[in-house]
Amino acid sequence: MGIAMVALARTKSGRWASRKVIPSDVRDAYGKREEKKTWPPSLSEEQAKAELGAWLSPIEERISLLRAAKSAVPVTLTARQCRSIAGDWYKALSEAEEERFTEGVGEWDWDADIDSIVGPNDGDPLRPIPFVLNERERVLAERGLTVTPDTAERLLQDMLSLYLDFLRLMERRVAGDFGADSVIDTLPAPESVSVAQGVSLRDLFADYAKTGSAAPRTVLRWQGVVGSFIDYLGHDNAEKVTRSDVYGWFEALRQQGLSVSTITRTYRAAVSRIYRIGVDKGLLSINPAAGVEVIGPKKAETRPKALSDTEAKTILRAASGSQPEGLSEHHARARRWVPWICAYTGARVNEITQLRAMDIRKEDGVWAFRITPDAGSVKTRKARSVPIHSHLIEQGITDLAKVGDKTPLFYNPNGAKAGSGKYPLYAQMGSKLAKWVRELGVTEVQSPNHGWRHRFKTVARRVGMDPEARDAIQGHAPRTEGETYGEYPLGALKRELEKIPPVPLSPS
Repeated sequence: MGIAMVALARTKSGRWASRKVIPSDVRDAYGKREEKKTWPPSLSEEQAKAELGAWLSPIEERISLLRAAKSAVPVTLTARQCRSIAGDWYKALSEAEEERFTEGVGEWDWDADIDSIVGPNDGDPLRPIPFVLNERERVLAERGLTVTPDTAERLLQDMLSLYLDFLRLMERRVAGDFGADSVIDTLPAPESVSVAQGVSLRDLFADYAKTGSAAPRTVLRWQGVVGSFIDYLGHDNAEKVTRSDVYGWFEALRQQGLSVSTITRTYRAAVSRIYRIGVDKGLLSINPAAGVEVIGPKKAETRPKALSDTEAKTILRAASGSQPEGLSEHHARARRWVPWICAYTGARVNEITQLRAMDIRKEDGVWAFRITPDAGSVKTRKARSVPIHSHLIEQGITDLAKVGDKTPLFYNPNGAKAGSGKYPLYAQMGSKLAKWVRELGVTEVQSPNHGWRHRFKTVARRVGMDPEARDAIQGHAPRTEGETYGEYPLGALKRELEKIPPVPLSPS
C-alpha cells in the first residue's frame, strides 16, 4: 500500500516547514500537486507538531471527501433538502462575515454584485458567479455527496438566491441597520443528507469530540492523527480496517522518525479510542487497534529529565536579575516569577502562565495559588490550591494578589498578537520562557519548562516530603483507591512544602 507521510523540518532560517503531496488519484480534482506551510521558529517541536496536525486535518478531509465523491452513486435531492443545505451555508456565511463587514470595509458596489447575478427579465434563472459555484462544490464535497445535474442546478439556484439575501443583509449592516435577519426564519430545519459508505472514521471522531471528555488541544491533535490514518488507508471506512492495517501504519510512522512512545501514547491512543466508541454504540464489532504493539527501539535517554541544581540556579539567578528594557511588562513579570513559582510548586508551566491576580489568595489563613480551569488549561480539569512557599512570600509574590481581579498576570489579553484555542496566549508565553532558558545556556535538558516538574519531585523525595502531599501539590492522580478519599488540608500541604529549603543562589 502506498503512503506519502508528512514530515516536519526546520528550514535554513529556522522556521518549521512541511509539505503535503496530494495523492495522484484525486490530484486533478484537488487542483494542486502539493500543499506547503511554514510556522514561526519560536514554536517548540511539540507546538509545531500540533500546528502541523491542525493544518493537515482539513487537507486530508478534503482528500477523503474527493475520494468518496468519486466512488459515490449520484443522488437526487428534494427541493426541501436543497434549500436546507443552502440554508446551512447561508447561516455559516452570515455568521462568519457579519462582524467583519459591520466593522467597515470601505466602499462596496452592492448593485454591481447583485446585477451580476440577477437576470434582465423577471423569472430568469439566477446567473452563477465563480464564488457561489465553488461554494456549491465545497458544500457537496464536505457532505460526501455526488448529485445529479438537476439537483446540482437546483442547489446552485438556492445558494445564489440566498447569496443575494446575504449581500443585502451586509449592505444593511454597513449602513447601520442591525435589525434581525428575517431570512433565517424562512429556512427549513437542517436535514441529514449523506451517502451511505460504511462507518466513517471521521464521524466516529466527531462523536468523540462532542463528548467533551478531552481538552480542546487534544481534540485538535487527535483530529490530525485520524486524518493521517485515513490518508494512509486511502479510505474512511472504519469497517474495512484490519489489525494488519493498523500495524502497517505504526511501522510507517516509525520509519518517519516518530518514537515508539509518541506512536503509542498519541497515534494508537487516538485510533483505539474512537474505535471503542464505535464498538460501544454497536456500529462496529471489533477494535482492530486494541492490543497492537508498537515495536521499535526505545529512545535513548542520556540524562535525567529534571533540571539539575546547577541549571535551576542559573535560571533563578537570571529570573531575579534585571530584564531588558524593551521587554513588555507581562513578559518581564513572567521571567521574574514563573521559574520561581515552578521551582516551589512543580506545576505545569502553562498552569502558572495563565494565573490571574485573583488566583493568588489566602485560603483558611494560608497563602495559595489557585490553579483552575476557569483561568485556562488544567490537564486533569480539576481545580486545586497549592500553598505558597515562604521564600516566595519573602520575595513579594503576594504583592501581585488582587481579590476578584481576573486580569492575567503573565500575558496581555489585549495584545496585538491574539491567541487561539490550540495556541492560547498563556501557552505562547510558556514557549517564550523556554526559548529564554535555552538562551541562558540550559540546553541539555529535554524540556526546560517540564524540567521543573521533574525537579520538584526529586527535591521532595530528597527532603522526605509525604508522597501524598507531593502528588496533591503537583496535581498528580492518587496512586491507590484509598488515597482518593478525603481532601489534603491546605495547612498540612503547607507544612510539607516548607520542608523544601530556600534555593540558594550563591555559586557554591
